Amino acid sequence: MNLSHFRIPILVLALWAPARAQSPRLQIQGLEKLAASASEVVDITLDGATLRMATQFLGEDKETKGIVDKLQGIYVKTFEFEKADAYSKADVESIRAQLQPPAWNRIVGVQSRKDGDVGVFVMGDPDQGGIRGLAILVTGPKELVVVNLVGPIDLKKLGALEGKLGIPKIGDGKEHRDGKK
Repeated sequence: MNLSHFRIPILVLALWAPARAQSPRLQIQGLEKLAASASEVVDITLDGATLRMATQFLGEDKETKGIVDKLQGIYVKTFEFEKADAYSKADVESIRAQLQPPAWNRIVGVQSRKDGDVGVFVMGDPDQGGIRGLAILVTGPKELVVVNLVGPIDLKKLGALEGKLGIPKIGDGKEHRDGKK
């Protein structure tokens, strides 16, 4: 029997298995040391029964409830600092290392020397053809934000979660980079 016929299927399985085995939940516990130098810290962990209970605070917002009902977890850590460069690239390297292909794919990347970087990453679901997880990493001179949604996500409806359950709101009234509100 010639084993060379099996090389490609074996290679595909070898690459697919780690992506499938990796959890969409990021390990973000290593960031607690930054809290001592931060002027403001937000730490939100909503999973299981806690997440279901939190949906009660959404009132009659059926669209948001429909999205949240499918999620297994919402995890948010934000740090705001008085001074620029209060944390190092090494501090967030453990997060970046988890957001690598083939499990994660970056769908949005914004890099600015002045304002910092924003990355939006998704983890696909090979069985369902959808998304199993979403991560947002914002590294600014005076801020660090990690948002991790775990569970099936419809990207078309994701905007409904902005500003709810600790998920940052994109258009929150702060000045934009051009100085306008």
